[in-house]
Amino acid sequence: MTGRLKHDGLAKRILSDPIAAQEFLNHYLPESCKSLLDFTTLKIEKESFVEDDLKQKLSDLIFSMKMKDNKEVFIYTLIEAEVSPKYWLSFKLWKYMFLLLERHKTKKKSKLPLVLPIVLYHGNSPFNSPRNLWDLFSHPILAKEFMGGDYQLVDLFSMPDEEIKQKAHLGMLEYFMKHIYARDMLALWEKFLDNFKSCILLDKEKGYIYIRNFLWYSDSKLSEDTQPVLEKIISKHLPREDKEDIMRTIAQKYRDEGKLQGKLEGKLEGKLEGKLEGKLEIAKSMLQKGYYIEDIMLLTGLSRSHIENIM
Repeated sequence: MTGRLKHDGLAKRILSDPIAAQEFLNHYLPESCKSLLDFTTLKIEKESFVEDDLKQKLSDLIFSMKMKDNKEVFIYTLIEAEVSPKYWLSFKLWKYMFLLLERHKTKKKSKLPLVLPIVLYHGNSPFNSPRNLWDLFSHPILAKEFMGGDYQLVDLFSMPDEEIKQKAHLGMLEYFMKHIYARDMLALWEKFLDNFKSCILLDKEKGYIYIRNFLWYSDSKLSEDTQPVLEKIISKHLPREDKEDIMRTIAQKYRDEGKLQGKLEGKLEGKLEGKLEGKLEIAKSMLQKGYYIEDIMLLTGLSRSHIENIM
């Protein structure tokens, strides 16, 4: 190991000299790159991004140069000190390059510098490691196609509502997310349920996963005194036999967000089927919000006489 470290140190000592570094880079950089660079601006960066457990195996040199149009470009050089090639070297290069780019990332819309990795290999066996990141994947061509280009953008902001409504069940999600910033959340619910009447049956088949989650999603935008109004809007558009189930969802939302409990004298624990005292407190709170007696009976399991006694 000591001998290899001496070899490694020799390469680093020599290439740390600006004259030697300029000669090395001028010889090995691609012509398309060299024609853009101002070699008189070359300097060695001090930062090291090699991990602690690799410092005895790899020695990194980072050179910075300005382009001829005064934009900065970084050349990242790894000196391979192993006697055999490392299979994951190209993966490590990418990781180090991203660490290098990380220090240039700002909140402003600035551009990142270019990074060109170079590996100087001096082992005593042929170099046969993958030369790029894509060759490390089981499907290199697909990996480069899927991961090397633009990411897929689902732009709801610019997507017309008519296009969204054509997507049936999926359209419910896209429509609601697009318009979630509306000030009048009750009007949004009315419009949403009118536009997706045919999709409600699809949602029913899946246990109303969209309706239930939309209730949770829009809750923070609704005051407590508008909750009974929302319940009536939803009940109007759902099959009658599903009304009780959705009402329980609304009550669960109250519990999850802590809104209903905040109006009780003490914190209620357990489920809706809990102690009678807790059910009476829930019924009292719902009466104050304007819920119908029949709806409170469905939700709490209390008898009409219990609720009328509260009144």
